[in-house]
Amino acid sequence: MKAIYIVLMTVFAGIFCYCLMAVFSYHRDARENKKETEEVMREVIQKVPEGYGGAVAEPKIDFEKLEQMNSDVAGWIVFHEPYVNGPLVQADDNSYYLDHSFRKKENSAGCLFMDYRNQSFDDRHVVIYGHNMLDRTMFGSLRDVFQEKFWEGSECDLIWITDKGQHLRKYKIFSCYIAGKEEDYTAVSFADAADYTWFLKKITARSYRKTDVTVTADDHILTLSTCAGVEGTDKRRVIHAKLL
Repeated sequence: MKAIYIVLMTVFAGIFCYCLMAVFSYHRDARENKKETEEVMREVIQKVPEGYGGAVAEPKIDFEKLEQMNSDVAGWIVFHEPYVNGPLVQADDNSYYLDHSFRKKENSAGCLFMDYRNQSFDDRHVVIYGHNMLDRTMFGSLRDVFQEKFWEGSECDLIWITDKGQHLRKYKIFSCYIAGKEEDYTAVSFADAADYTWFLKKITARSYRKTDVTVTADDHILTLSTCAGVEGTDKRRVIHAKLL
């Protein structure tokens, strides 16, 4: 019995140490990634506006400098300030930036990235992924969209993306929900207008909140996708927005 007790205690101690190291590593990566993003912002934002609507000038991003840092840069996203404000990248797959930062350092917090199947922001449907970080960085703050308080803010439902040509795109949320990993909300190509219309009706009907935004086959949309809840679950928190 004593031998079994020692073995069990050794196993439990090993598990505890592993979990402790995993938690430490997670928070370390989150801090390092946040610091890196802040450093990138200071280097490339040429004009910091007070807001992103009305008569406020468009934010100017030094994409030439960004591309020197990382040739995979695709644009810059701002949403639910100050939580989502940083560079977007695109790789040859949808896995590399799950564990690499903008400067391509191994980091479990990853980077916000556009689906590798997208050709440009002119696509009918653009999909962007990011981790659901506990410190609200990356797409960790998307959980707020599912709270009533979020909708009380001015222009709270607007998502802004600046592409490498300094074109500022404004999107307005029309649907948000929790999806199963297998659900086809990330489709980026469609057989015809009817196929696209069916897709739009399907993702609109899933929304937990009804909005006054209507979408048709003539519209272009943006999707933000992240994990819902703890790491390892198959649920995804999904937000769809229409290009205005």
